[in-house]
Parts: sequence; structure tokens; C-alpha cells
Amino acid sequence: MEHQTFWKPEKKAKEQKSYSSLGKAKKEKKPTPEWKKDVLAHHQKGQSSKDRCEFKDDVLSEIIAESDGICPACKNAPSTTTHHVMPKGRKGRGVKTNGLRMCWPCHDTTQTNEELLQYWISVFRDKYGDRFWFDEKDWEEHNHKQNKQMQIEKEKAERKQQIKPVMDLLTAAAGRSLRANEIRLLETFEDKEMTVFASMMADVLGKAQEEQQPFGYGHFYD
Repeated sequence: MEHQTFWKPEKKAKEQKSYSSLGKAKKEKKPTPEWKKDVLAHHQKGQSSKDRCEFKDDVLSEIIAESDGICPACKNAPSTTTHHVMPKGRKGRGVKTNGLRMCWPCHDTTQTNEELLQYWISVFRDKYGDRFWFDEKDWEEHNHKQNKQMQIEKEKAERKQQIKPVMDLLTAAAGRSLRANEIRLLETFEDKEMTVFASMMADVLGKAQEEQQPFGYGHFYD
């Protein structure tokens, strides 16, 4: 009998996977859709926090122009450097109100001496006000937080005014002022729950007062 060779499907070579240094297979990045490419092409990233701490050329020019050219610390050497009054490490921004022209030796000494650093901070705070080192974005964030906090305080005040009748009822029932944690509990009640609770407390107090009143003209003892 003659030997017959049977047909076999051709073997396809497996794609070689790339591995990371940890031995895990790397995931292939999906191609960016065309519509997304158009969006990204027009997108401009804002300055990083680090970039905002650097003095721009126009700001630096204004600081130099407004200085008298002499170091205000030693009052002797020419002012050749610009010092961040509020340091960059503490998010002192590159704004004109945070720049101080000094000589190199005084600049280096001030940066490493906390007492001197705080002295110039207090001088600039008196001159320009609190948060003199803020840039526009800092002020926007600060004002947003302030407005949000004011809104929270306003809502708390309104809520306390709403629950005041219930607080008065509980104070009368307990014979003492309410504690802080008890007030916080009342503040968590929804309006509907508060109405039910107030009605219930009014019934309890009314019942208690009825039981305390003597019957008729009072009790007579022989």
C-alpha cells in the first residue's frame, strides 16, 4: 500500500508580545479616533503650579524698574537678583507683589534664614495685604472657596432657624440646653421628618403637663 500524505493547515506565526521589565505583557495603545484628534489639536494646557511660580519677563522688568537699584537689606550693594518673598516652595507666585530685588549675598542669606524670611513677608503683607503672593488663579480659587463656605454657613443658619421651635420643645422637655451633638442630629432631619417629630414632641409635652395639673381644686388632706 502506497504511503499517502494528508493535507494539513498551514501554521500561522504567533505575534510576539512585548513585555515590561516586570514580565507583564504590555497593552497596545488604541489608536486615537479622528474626531478626538481634532479636539486635542485645539486644546491648550494651562500653566502648571511650578510655571506659575516663575517671574515672566514683563513682570521682572516692572520689578526692576520700580526698584532703586540698591539692595534694601544691606543698603549698600547693587540689587542684581529677584527674591520670591513668599518662597516658590510655599507656592509663592511669580507676581510683581511677590518680587524683591536684592544682592546675591543677601538673597542667599534670606532664603536660608527663617527669621529674615518672615521679616520680609511681614513687610510685604503690610504693603500689599494678605496673600500678596497670589496670582489670578489663586484668587479665583480662594474666592470660590470663600463663597462656598459662606453659602454653607448661610444654609446652617437657615436650618437652625427652621428647627428652633423643635429645639425649644426639647429644651423645655429636658429642662436643659441642647448639646452640640443633639443639635447636629436635628439638623440631619428632612423637613417632613422634622414636622412629624415636632408634632410628636408637642403631644408628649402636652400630655406631661396634663398629668402634672391637680384635679379640681387640688388635694385636701384630713
